[in-house]
Amino acid sequence: MRRTLAQIGFLAVAFLLTDEDLVNSQQSTTNVPSEIKTDAPCTTLHTKDEEPPAAGVSIVEVRFVGSLQMSVPNQDQIADSIKQQTRGTIPDAVKDEALERARAAWQDRGYFKVQVSGETKTLTSNPVSQNLLLIVHVDEGSQYTLRKITFVHNKAIMDMQALRGFFSIKDGEIFSREKIAAGLQNLREAYGELGYINFTAVPDTELNDEEQMISLKIDFDEGKQFYVSRIDVLGLDEAAKQELLSDLPIKHGQIFSSRLWEKSLLKYASTAPDCPCRLYEPHRFDEHSATVAVTLDFRPCSD
Repeated sequence: MRRTLAQIGFLAVAFLLTDEDLVNSQQSTTNVPSEIKTDAPCTTLHTKDEEPPAAGVSIVEVRFVGSLQMSVPNQDQIADSIKQQTRGTIPDAVKDEALERARAAWQDRGYFKVQVSGETKTLTSNPVSQNLLLIVHVDEGSQYTLRKITFVHNKAIMDMQALRGFFSIKDGEIFSREKIAAGLQNLREAYGELGYINFTAVPDTELNDEEQMISLKIDFDEGKQFYVSRIDVLGLDEAAKQELLSDLPIKHGQIFSSRLWEKSLLKYASTAPDCPCRLYEPHRFDEHSATVAVTLDFRPCSD
């Protein structure tokens, strides 16, 4: 029996550039695309008439029912997590989120095929808040352990031991959806650092119900390796631009490393205003030529 976990991948916003951005190494790194205006600060629009806030919906009590193998302390831990993390303004949406948290928590403890359903009861209600009791019906199923993780169609990183090291879960341990998701995130970050910004990894899950074990075969789609075609700096004079470009962690013509881009943003976060009126992406991707143009904007905001 095979099931597929949710695909974890990094999806980039496509923005068409010309092929000259990559091949013309003499192009200035401070050119500003025509769609970005630099002669004035951006202006944030304010809405005068705002609706009053909806009543806050909280889950203040959780009960699990069913033939449960999970220990009571673990059940209490899950209930506390649901009460602390689940909030909203629509009761049905809050209930659905809480049930998904319960299902994920059981899967994190090896109950991969768990089924949950539930209902809520209102304990207290007033114009500003509504407190709910959540009753969760749990059909645990079997508890599974991890047999092994294998990888296919990987080319940029061929070291299987290194790939396996991105997953903290060991063979023979209780299967955990959370640890698998964290491992997939580690893969995405590693490939992103190498410029594979469209990298995806899809786990094919094979269950052995007799032995209560799970094997994962992770299929890689690495995509293209992207390079930095242009770095645009807005709101600084020429001398300040050149000084910034020389000190910037990410460089024109190099592999587009997502780690270095994040480091670049953090380095200047305190001096570059975060204006909600910025309508363009700080990085723009050209899928055809596998290039990225990035923008650092130091222009002031205007209320």
